[in-house]
This record gives sequence, structure tokens and C-alpha cells, in this order.
Amino acid sequence: MDRTGAKPAMTTEGANREDGAIHMHALAAVIVSTDLNRRRALIGALTSQGVKITREFSEHPLLDDLLKACAVECHIVVLDLEPDVETALGLVENISGDQALTVMVYAGGPDPELLMRSMRAGAREFLTHPLSAESLPEALVRASARVESFQIKKASGKLLLFLSAKGGAGVTTLASNFALALQQESTKEVALVDLNLRLGDVSVLLGLTHKYTVLDALRTGSRMDGDLISTLLAQHSSGLAVLAGPDDYNPLPYSENGSLQKLLRILRARFPFVVVDGGSGLGAEADTLLQLADVIYLVTQVDIPSLRNAQRVLAHMQKLGTELRTLEVVLNRFDSRGGIAQDQIEKALTVPAKWKIPNDYSAARSSHNAGSPLMLQKSHVSAALRQMAQVACGKDPHAKKKKMSLFG
Repeated sequence: MDRTGAKPAMTTEGANREDGAIHMHALAAVIVSTDLNRRRALIGALTSQGVKITREFSEHPLLDDLLKACAVECHIVVLDLEPDVETALGLVENISGDQALTVMVYAGGPDPELLMRSMRAGAREFLTHPLSAESLPEALVRASARVESFQIKKASGKLLLFLSAKGGAGVTTLASNFALALQQESTKEVALVDLNLRLGDVSVLLGLTHKYTVLDALRTGSRMDGDLISTLLAQHSSGLAVLAGPDDYNPLPYSENGSLQKLLRILRARFPFVVVDGGSGLGAEADTLLQLADVIYLVTQVDIPSLRNAQRVLAHMQKLGTELRTLEVVLNRFDSRGGIAQDQIEKALTVPAKWKIPNDYSAARSSHNAGSPLMLQKSHVSAALRQMAQVACGKDPHAKKKKMSLFG
């Protein structure tokens, strides 16, 4: 059971089953239990799932001793609440601040009040004796995903996600040209990833010929590393590194065994900025991206269906626990002369719209038909995207350059 009290279904993201074992991120655990039989049962259950036991405590340790054990090699701490619940929960409260650490408490049986107290103390999992066949594997999957997510976020590069609330909102046009603007403004290397595997158009809009696609990367499995990914990237004439979408329609989910997370971690370790075109709609893949992104650009048009969809995406993000401070709403093809009033837009979205990309149909159509990016020509759209890129790389878009006189 997770911290919400719900019992989520086993997923293939970050783990799968084969002969009863779980194959995922290598996990290490510290066990605290004063009861020898219960301690052996925990160790046996964990090791049968491939978890390495780095330390055992036969009594509730001092906080400093437990912290030292966690600092060596530890992703999971399993704390038996018996026989001293108060001492055990005190330890939980003091070690649960580490984002990558999963604290699991082990109780003698289901107890709603004890469950709530454990959650408030910071426990992420509530296990009961005897362990069921499903509860521990599911808890380990979530622990593995938490470690993976933390490692991705630790990488130095920023992950900038473009996601549209409705098809046809122009998210690919914005993501592609924003990536070019970001490279120009930051003067740093930028990678652009087309994760709209169903109908991705990044390479078409950039006029780019590619040999490999993002599917080739995701299917490499355990062979995936930085050198391999480098060979799959296409190089745009501007210097932008592009991982293109597939040429064929692909209706199936693409993230298996944590391949998406691993790909993003590799790219973030290699590039200061990774721009992702997430396409439209939400699915398991989008949930992963929403949780990992440093900035989320939610693209919508100003019409009732689009705004309604955008509001539903925002509600879903809140359910996921996504921090709304990472969200920037982008109104595409915006025309201030008519349509829905600004206050009505913000009321519908419940959050302010940070960016307004003007409607410049002729420039966009000319760019698409020629396979030449908008950023290579002057337009109202390219000017707005340049401002977005300046903010993304820490510049002040309103700062005016000082003119130098003859004598400096």
C-alpha cells in the first residue's frame, strides 16, 4: 500500500517480472527489526527480489547510526514498528527527508490509525506481517522509480517539456523553434527529442534528414549508454542535436523497463538543455515526463474546447503531485482583437497564461511548406519564442543593450 492508502497495479515502467523476480534499478536496503523471525522474513523476501541488504539492526538504533548506514549504499529502509512504535516513528520522521530514499514501515497487521501516523511521519510504504505476494514487489517498483527519477533530476541539464492540451495546437512548431532559439540565446548545446511517436513532425518542420529515431534509442534496452545515443542523434545545420520521431505511425506505448527515464538521464548528462516535444494528450509516458520536467510548457489555443482540455490537464497534474511552479501556460495563435477575454481565459485555466504567441498564419505556413524553421526569419512568432528562450536560459528579455559611444 502506498502513502495514499491505495494499492496501485503493477506496471512495466521501471520494472518487469520474470520467473517471480523483479528486474529494475539495483536496490540496496537497511533492515531494522528487533524480532529475529520477522527480520529473517523481511531479508528473505527482499533478497528474493534482487535487493541487496547492506545493514541489519537487531534493535532500534541511534539516529546517527542509522543515518550513517543510509549514507553508504541505501535506497530503502525497512523499519519494524514493533515493539516500540513511538521510537520507530521518530526514526521515520528523521530520515524521510531524502527524496531518493524510500522508508517502509512494517506492522503486525492492517491498522488504519497506524497507517495514517506512519504517513504523517514520512513513510512511503506500509507493509504488514505476513508479507503478501503482491505488496512488496509493488512497493519495490515504486522505490526503483523514485531512485531513477532522483538520478534524472540530479543530472545537470534542464528538461523542458512542451505538451499540448489538444491536437492541432501547434506544439511541435513551438517546441522545434524554441529549441533553436534556446541554442542561439544560451550559446550552449541543446538536444531536441520528438516523443510524439504517433504523429511526430519535428524533423519535417526542421527540414532534417535522419537515419535513426527515438524508437531505436528506446529499444536498445540495457545497451543504452551515452556513446550509443550520440550515434542516433541527427545534427541540424544550426548545430541543434535532434532525436527524431519514427517515420511510421506507432500506436503502442513505448516506455518499457525504464527506457524513457534512462534516455532522458543520458541526454541531461550530455546536454545543458533537453527540449521534448511531448505531443498532445496524456498517457503513461506523459505522466513520466510531467514528473521529471524542470519546466512544462502547456500549449493551448484560445477556444472553449482547448481551454477545457487544458484545465483537465492541469487537474491531472495536480493529482500527480506535479509542482505548478514548473508550469508555464502558452496561448498559441493568440489574437487580442477578438474571442475570449483575458480574465475569462485565466478563470477557465485557474492559472495565469505566461506566454502569448501571436497568430501569424502566413509565416507559419511558409515555414512548414519550405521545411525552414521560423527562427531563421523575422516574425512576431519568432520574436515571442526568442523571449521564452531568453527566460529559460536566465536572461532578461526586457534588458536593452547599451550603445557604445566612440569613446566607449
